[in-house]
This record gives sequence, C-alpha cells and structure tokens, in this order.
Amino acid sequence: MAVAPKLRQPILRVPSSSNGKLRVLVVDDEVAFGNVMREVLDSFGMDVRLAFGAKQALDEMRREAPDLLMVDVMMPEVDGLSLIRLVQKEPAWLGIPTIVVSARTGQADQHEALFAGADAFLAKPFTADELRKALRPFLPSGTDL
Repeated sequence: MAVAPKLRQPILRVPSSSNGKLRVLVVDDEVAFGNVMREVLDSFGMDVRLAFGAKQALDEMRREAPDLLMVDVMMPEVDGLSLIRLVQKEPAWLGIPTIVVSARTGQADQHEALFAGADAFLAKPFTADELRKALRPFLPSGTDL
C-alpha cells in the first residue's frame, strides 16, 4: 500500500532576477511547447528560461538557479521525475518550487510526481487561466497575474 506523499509548504520566493521578475525554468523536450510557455509566462511578467532536456536544465540551474521550475515528465534520456530527484539532492536547490507539467494525467502519475518531490501537477493541455492557478501558490504575496 502506497503512503500519500507529504506535501511541502510552498516557499514564496522573492524574485531573484536582477530585473525583479520571477525567474522560471521550463524543461520540456518539445521546442514548440517551450516557446509557447515562454510567450505565456513572459506575458505574466516572468523571466523565462528554457531547457530541452535534463542535462541542459541542470547546466542552466548551475549558471543561475530559478525561482520556480516547471518540468515535463516524458523526456528522452532522463525523464522529468528523475530530474526532480536530482534537483532535490542538491542543497543549493532545495526549496525551489517545482510544477510537473505532463500529458500523463492519471492519479497514479500525479502521485508519482508528488513522491518525486514536485509541489504541484498541471495536466497538459491547459489554458492560461489553469496555468495562472497553478502558479499562484508559488508567487510572493501581492503578486498578481
């Protein structure tokens, strides 16, 4: 019998980018999806970085840690849940809120994402309003989307 994951309290982070915007790293192997996410998140006033695989994501995080991580599950080589587990092992990255964004939307998939260390799960496809709702718990108080 599986034990329900213990959800971490979201850490409301003060934006760390020099321009005062919340820095978001989107990790997805689909370039078109990444570009759409960049446009939408940019319209929300966020500083968006893209990575098209786990290795590129880790390299990007070593250069500049994000305030929020959005990760697809199904990626070649290293899947998104394995990436989240790797991120969780790095003390400098502990507490970075992580949202899993996936087309695998079954209840077991959502539980697996939470067990891996994700803070939230957003099922693909989603609307801009659904994305806003998923982001709100991780934004500093008073931030409006």
